[in-house]
Amino acid sequence: MAKITISGYAGTGKSTVGKMLAEKLNYEFLSVGNFARKFAEEKYGMSINEFQAKCKEEPALDDFVNFKFRDICNSKDNFVADFRLGFHFVEKSFNILFELSEAEAFERLSKANRKMEQLDFESVKKRNEDMKHRFIETFGVDFADGNNYDLVIDTGKKTPLEIVEQILTVVKEKV
Repeated sequence: MAKITISGYAGTGKSTVGKMLAEKLNYEFLSVGNFARKFAEEKYGMSINEFQAKCKEEPALDDFVNFKFRDICNSKDNFVADFRLGFHFVEKSFNILFELSEAEAFERLSKANRKMEQLDFESVKKRNEDMKHRFIETFGVDFADGNNYDLVIDTGKKTPLEIVEQILTVVKEKV
């Protein structure tokens, strides 16, 4: 049984690597971002940027998304979750932080073709900063602090497959 969470700022490769890792392990892939995007679009007709601004004004929405996703994760085994707060909320999990320069992350996001997202450099930077501060205020944790994780990886100079292989090597020793 293994629960693996991946955290990091937007564009660091959480979803790309998470899906590949889940496939290699024959695990389910879960994404709080997909969960939040779907919730924002269905409930409010909003983009993720608009929804995160709303969360800043209404912290209970952040609580709802994160606690609901926490409950989903804690009710399952054998998954890889793209969940910034996974290290804090998912019981008995192996937690990974992805790091990457803002410029490289923005370049990746620009190529991702995500619907309903504002993708200029300043919007992405603001979204990351707002999320970090909101989570510190709301949950008392800094998801960008490498000390909270079992493994920290700079994803800038590696292919997704190289990152997956690195994680598999470490996970097999730890889990």
